[in-house]
Amino acid sequence: MAASSSSSPRCPWPDLQPELLGVVLSRLPSHADRVRLAAVCRPWRSNARLLRPLPPLLPWLALCDGTFLSLPDGAIHRLPAADDGVSVRASTGSRLFLVHGDGRCSLMSPSPSATTPVPEAASWFQGKPVVRKVVASDHLIAALVESKNSETAKVIISTRGQPWDTTRCSTMEWAEPEGGLVSDIAIFKGKIYALLTTKMKRYRQHELRILDDGHEQTIHGTLPGQEAWYDPNSTEFHLQRNYLVVSGDRLLMVEQRISEPWPRDWGALKLTRHFKVLEATDLSSSGCAHWTEVDTLMGRALFVSQGCSESLPASAGDG
Repeated sequence: MAASSSSSPRCPWPDLQPELLGVVLSRLPSHADRVRLAAVCRPWRSNARLLRPLPPLLPWLALCDGTFLSLPDGAIHRLPAADDGVSVRASTGSRLFLVHGDGRCSLMSPSPSATTPVPEAASWFQGKPVVRKVVASDHLIAALVESKNSETAKVIISTRGQPWDTTRCSTMEWAEPEGGLVSDIAIFKGKIYALLTTKMKRYRQHELRILDDGHEQTIHGTLPGQEAWYDPNSTEFHLQRNYLVVSGDRLLMVEQRISEPWPRDWGALKLTRHFKVLEATDLSSSGCAHWTEVDTLMGRALFVSQGCSESLPASAGDG
C-alpha cells in the first residue's frame, strides 16, 4: 500500500503513437530540431528511425569561417570532425570533402556522422592549389583546382567501377583550353560536365564538355540583347557569374549579373541585378544540344554559389 501510494505517475510521452510522432517530425524542417526531438526518450529515437520517408530537410549553408548556418532559425553550428587540422573544406552537397593536415582526404557525412577515406585524392593537392569546387557520387569524384602560380584551372577526376572501391579506380586530368574559363562543374546522370565560358566581342559563349568519356558536346550561348535591367548610360561595372545546377532530371545553368558602383573598390556594395535560368536540352542528340531559357523551377528552390550549388524541393507539397 505504501509503495503504491508513493510511486510517481508514469510519464506519458514514450507512449506517443508513431503516427503522431511522424506528423510532428514532418513539420520540423530543421535538422537540429529533429535531432532534439529524437533525443527526448528512447522510444521516440527508435520510432524516428523507422519513419521514412520524411520531407527533405532545409540545408545548412557552409560559411567561409568553417561554421554552418542552419535554416530557418539562423543558428550557427560547428562540426568538430571538420575543424581538426583540416586545410581544405569543400561542400559536395550532402557531404563535406576534407583535406587533413597530414594530406589525407576524406568525405564526411554530418548526419549520420560517417567518414569515407578518399586515398587517391591525396596527390591532387600537393603544392596547395586553390580548390574551387569538389563534386562526388558513389562512383566518381572530381575537383576543380587552380594553381597559385597561374590562372589556369584543371579538373581532376577519379572513377571507380564499384561504389567507393579504392582498389580499382582510374584518374584523369583535363586542363581548360586557351581562351576559355571553366566556370563550374557538375555530375549529371553519372557524367562529369564542365561549363566552359569563352568571351567573344560582345557576348559570351557557354559550352558543356563531358569529361569522363572523352566526348565533347557544345551548347552555344545567346546574345545578351537589351534586357530590362540593363542601362547603357550607367557607370556601374557588371560582373557575370554562371553556375551549373542539377535540378531533378534537368541540368540548369544559372546566370547571375552583379553590379558594382564606380569606382570599383573593396568597400563598394555589390548588388545582384539579374538572374536567368537556362536548361541544357537535347543532350542525348549528338550536335543538337542547346540552351533553353526556363520559366518555371517546377516547385524547387535553387541555392547557388561558386563552391556548391543545389536544388531542393521548395516545400513538402511541391514534390
